Amino acid sequence: MFNESNNDNGDSTVASNPAPVRTNLTRSSHVSLRPTGSVSARSTTGTKANGIDDRRTPEAKNSTNSSSRPSGRTGDSSSSYRDQNSSRGISSSRGPRPSGPRSGGNNRRPMPSPVSNLKMNVSGDAPTYATKTSENQELLAEKLQTLAMGRDGSKFTPHGNESQGHINPALINGPSMQSASPDIFGENPIVRLIPLGGVSEIGMNMTVLECGDDIVVIDTGLAFANEKMPGVDYIIPDTDWLEQNRHKIRGVIYTHGHLDHIGAAPYILPKLGDVSIFGMPLTLALLKNRLEEFEMSNKIRGYLLSIDKPLQLGCFKFQFFRLNHSIPDVVGVCIDTPMGRIMYCTDWKFDHNPIDGRPSDYGKIAKFGAEGVRLLLSDSTNALVPGYSLSEKEISKTINDIFKSRKQGKIIIATFSTLIGKMQQIINACEMTNRKLVIMGRSMVNNFNISFQLGYIRVPKGMVITDQEMRRYRDEEITVLTTGSQGEDNAGLAKMARQEHPSIKLEAGDLVLLSNSVIPGNENDVAHLTSSISRLGVDVINNKMFDIHSGGHAKQEDLKMMIGLCRPDYFQPIHGEHFMLVKHGEIGESLGIPHDHIIITDNGRITELNSHSVDLKDEHVTEKYVLVDGNGVGDVSAEVINDRQLLSKEGVLIIVMTINKNKQIVGNPEIISRGFVYMKSAGDLVESIKSYISTSFESEISPVTDDAADYFSTLRTNIKRSVGNFIFKKTEKEPMILPVVVQI
Repeated sequence: MFNESNNDNGDSTVASNPAPVRTNLTRSSHVSLRPTGSVSARSTTGTKANGIDDRRTPEAKNSTNSSSRPSGRTGDSSSSYRDQNSSRGISSSRGPRPSGPRSGGNNRRPMPSPVSNLKMNVSGDAPTYATKTSENQELLAEKLQTLAMGRDGSKFTPHGNESQGHINPALINGPSMQSASPDIFGENPIVRLIPLGGVSEIGMNMTVLECGDDIVVIDTGLAFANEKMPGVDYIIPDTDWLEQNRHKIRGVIYTHGHLDHIGAAPYILPKLGDVSIFGMPLTLALLKNRLEEFEMSNKIRGYLLSIDKPLQLGCFKFQFFRLNHSIPDVVGVCIDTPMGRIMYCTDWKFDHNPIDGRPSDYGKIAKFGAEGVRLLLSDSTNALVPGYSLSEKEISKTINDIFKSRKQGKIIIATFSTLIGKMQQIINACEMTNRKLVIMGRSMVNNFNISFQLGYIRVPKGMVITDQEMRRYRDEEITVLTTGSQGEDNAGLAKMARQEHPSIKLEAGDLVLLSNSVIPGNENDVAHLTSSISRLGVDVINNKMFDIHSGGHAKQEDLKMMIGLCRPDYFQPIHGEHFMLVKHGEIGESLGIPHDHIIITDNGRITELNSHSVDLKDEHVTEKYVLVDGNGVGDVSAEVINDRQLLSKEGVLIIVMTINKNKQIVGNPEIISRGFVYMKSAGDLVESIKSYISTSFESEISPVTDDAADYFSTLRTNIKRSVGNFIFKKTEKEPMILPVVVQI
């Protein structure tokens, strides 16, 4: 039956997704359906009609047919689909109820009905799918009455029913996102949203909100360099524009404690002045530990966030809601601005049964959505992965089964040092199988201690031992938790694979669990590491073989659920490569968000919230990023990277030659090769290069000019070009050529 809820005036509102009409047929009852009336019944008897006793006269039958029709239009037929002065959504105007007693509608005496005891808990209103007129309401009521009297053949007409007004428009045009956000805002200050990182890559997440004289920063993350950036340690956002406007900064909010959200803090925060930072307890503790590595922890003012208390920074009001991820204390941010509400969903997933027993705040998210969200920003990392996120409880079962099946040898688990939930899973498995736990790696030890002291992990007494104490126990009593799941050359697991670790020696019968997904770009390193471990007779398990890692990012069905809960007017995917953002945008469009309300942006590009729309501007505050190489921040330019790439691929050839005052070459040039050819085995090639320089110096290499400074500059250029062409003809290689000219 239709679900209905009555208001104080006696009107009925029909649910937008009605259940099928259910009927109970007995021998005596009459039903009268009207657009806004109620159901009335009167006993009668009759002869068979349509399989039911109906003893009425033809006059009675005709009277019944006429009296059961709607008696006329009721109320105002106007309605509004999108009222600019109210929340965006569905609005359906209904007129006053017909006069007369509640049970009888218009007081017309009901005639006998052929339907025996038909019970239908319905009103005459049409389902509120979209804009309705009173004619549509009457039409639907008439259709229902026709069905009730058994004359339902009309629904199979060859002409279809798409033109009829009561059809759910989603069945014709597809879904439409019904946002509760207003369409038009007053003449308030414009709000600008600027991602300085995180929308063109994985990591380096940093977003800036600006309104008038107020700026708030969300996260200051880093990204790890890939194989195309040799020698580079990290990539961090370019903050030149932010530094120029640092007098406007009201605070920095951190959503969680992963390095792709807090890692760049030591490089960025000192440039922003005396700024306040806000975060949850574990997030601030990990940030403090990160700053201590740079001897900066005493220079920053940190404040604890409360998940239940709003925070006012300038004209922005922040409210927080819990999200699940691969680390505790992750918060999403609901931001009320002069130009509407923004929902910022950082790295997240939905886990209905997480390790810490604290699922995402579905109720809060839905409440914020019901109040109206103008712009949603949401994590796109797993936008290409179908399905739902796997619960950490399921991962725990798999890990426990693996532990129980190993009766011999050590178990070595490699994971990220910030996966606090994974630490608890390993602790639980060790407790179940009476194994001792050894923690290896500086970052792993630091994060384990922080989580232990703050109560985010539970550790039984006597379980954790040092690598020195490990010698007292048999191998089958030992579990090692270390870093290196991505094949990092200096991590603990890589040293074990090379048999270079000072405390741990891998042996046949041991088991290594690579308990993380491989980050794109690290596939070759992980494959090489796995092969090295396997050659030692050690078993290797990864997440493709067993469910030992669920990931921390929402998959497609979770992404749909978030969009459905928030019901945004506009949608801007964040956190991912460009193709991930595009796919996430397609998911939003499939749920009814208009194509022109989906914003795919780039780092540094401004999204503007004004009184009538949310627009992606052509203006950029930056189009670059900063490379960190050792202690050098920003010292490595694109030219340096190009040179390093060339050196790594082709090597370098150094040519040392002597020129006299008459601009003649003296003796044979000296050739030095590094990474190009091995000098001792390539003697013929080296001699041919020397001979070519000597014989072609005056005809091809030496420039014709009287200016000494210009002469030597041009000479070096000619050596690079001429000798480079000669070498390419001989070897089809293009090493970097560095000429050194000495004048005597």
